[in-house]
Amino acid sequence: MPINYLKKIQLGDFNEDGYRISPSEAVDAFIEGFYIFSRDLRDHTDLLFNDGFPVLVFLQNSEDTVQVTGQKDVSEVKAVWASAGAIKNVYVKYNNRTDRVFIVRFYPGSFYKLFGLDAQYFRNKPVTPFDYFAKDNNFSISEFFKHHSIEEKITFIEKYIQDSSSVSNVCGALHQTLDYIHQTKGKSTVRNVTDEVGVNYKWLERSFMKNIGLLPKEYIQLQRFINAYLELVGSIDVDLMRIAVSNGYYDSNHFLKDFKTYTGKTPLAYLKFNAS
Repeated sequence: MPINYLKKIQLGDFNEDGYRISPSEAVDAFIEGFYIFSRDLRDHTDLLFNDGFPVLVFLQNSEDTVQVTGQKDVSEVKAVWASAGAIKNVYVKYNNRTDRVFIVRFYPGSFYKLFGLDAQYFRNKPVTPFDYFAKDNNFSISEFFKHHSIEEKITFIEKYIQDSSSVSNVCGALHQTLDYIHQTKGKSTVRNVTDEVGVNYKWLERSFMKNIGLLPKEYIQLQRFINAYLELVGSIDVDLMRIAVSNGYYDSNHFLKDFKTYTGKTPLAYLKFNAS
């Protein structure tokens, strides 16, 4: 999702321009939350990032489009996109009509089961038009956009999930593992995880690849980066070494390498871009 919205989610920074609606009890094992954000129309281009929670990002109208620019290609997405896995150096440019986005944020694992996808589906293309697989799974995007209120849209999605009787949740041990990684904000090692949760590495790797589509190490890297990113963009005086070490990086060069991988820019160049 756009990282500026993920920042608000991570910090719980909500107001009338961006807020969260909790899912009903019937689907709260699958959906982490529904989010509505009003766009700042001065910002036309946003960095995309995924912290391991797959999302559907619905534009305001069914005819609205965005331009997605990756490292190797540029594509246009209409109405809604899905993203998961590790997004690296991908930016989205909005047209001028969309001034609000509606985001459905899924728990890792449940998304793939819901839509009958292999967890590796997003490995090579982490940002994908939702219509690539929505129709095959009886999700009507056109019917969704016939509903205008947020409440109606949420009801539509929740009914779809409840009607998908084949959906099952991931095992408790994997949830426990994910919770531990989130609590440590990515500062843990894979060895720390296996010791803390009491599982062996082969089980951990197999479970992550089957349910999340990432290696445990990759998932930890995402959590470490987003927390370092939040500290960077929230700093008045930028101290790369301090930010790096406080977020589990070996040194500033280690942080710099990760930052350029995910954003395509150095931290200082990104801050300048973000402020423009």
